[in-house]
Amino acid sequence: DGFPIYILYGYSDPADVNSTVRRIKSSYQLRSGSRPSTGPSGTYDGTYTQDFEYIAGSGDLDECNGRIGITPEYPDGIYHYYITDTFPFQLRCFKGTPNGTFRLGPP
Repeated sequence: DGFPIYILYGYSDPADVNSTVRRIKSSYQLRSGSRPSTGPSGTYDGTYTQDFEYIAGSGDLDECNGRIGITPEYPDGIYHYYITDTFPFQLRCFKGTPNGTFRLGPP
């Protein structure tokens, strides 16, 4: 979709270039309890994608692993994604509409 992707670190306050640079945290959390009987059994332990749930506001990022804020390249702010060191590690969806030039195959 053309939005930039950053790795691990960003401003603690996405609107303040003078705020502390720190490790950015995903808003996906490991579920607690046991998996339902309709799929793999056992407790939620991070083995499967479904072991995690998005909890808005529990971290720095939205459901696509992105946020709006200032970056060194975009001092006026822009929506941008993060690669993190915890689930989901990379973007889970697109916020914008992917450009048609990203299609595979002939036009």
